[in-house]
Amino acid sequence: MAYLMSLGQANRLYGELADFFNISPGATIVELGCGPASVIPSLLKKIPEATVIGIDFSEQMIAIANRKKEQYQWDNVHFECMDMYEFAPDKELDAVVFCLALTAIPDSIKALEKAVSILKPGGQLLILDSIPLSSRWYHPFANIYMYAKSMIVGAKPNKYILDYITNNLKDVAVRERVFGVYTLISAFKPN
Repeated sequence: MAYLMSLGQANRLYGELADFFNISPGATIVELGCGPASVIPSLLKKIPEATVIGIDFSEQMIAIANRKKEQYQWDNVHFECMDMYEFAPDKELDAVVFCLALTAIPDSIKALEKAVSILKPGGQLLILDSIPLSSRWYHPFANIYMYAKSMIVGAKPNKYILDYITNNLKDVAVRERVFGVYTLISAFKPN
């Protein structure tokens, strides 16, 4: 489904998300709303020594993710089926990732607050999602597609995501992809 809804760009987008990482090789990364672990191969290709934790509330998604873990022998990857708001890591994290999940969470701002709360100072937040934009002539068309797609996948595009990030994090970088249908965001928690 992600492949079709991304206009055939899902794997390329996952790779671009991983390329946006700016963390050390032994980092600990959590993906909130990891689903079936679609982006994990790209993350491990970029940072093979990282410890990756995937969190999702769907038992079915975690079962698929665990099958992939077994199939590809990801010894440094762990999946947990839980509500992301209950996730309490032993230490602050080097990076938090939302890949096509943030707008599917009912309260995306609350989810961002949770993500920032578990990041260490200087930790990186990475997001790939459909976030409404308005600075270019074609953005209204992209936004129409985005909202139509959201009815199929159960997401709620939220233009305030970018406002929250620019107001609360530092070194914010935004890249639009697929003519604004997808937005790639990198930001860091202030020290």
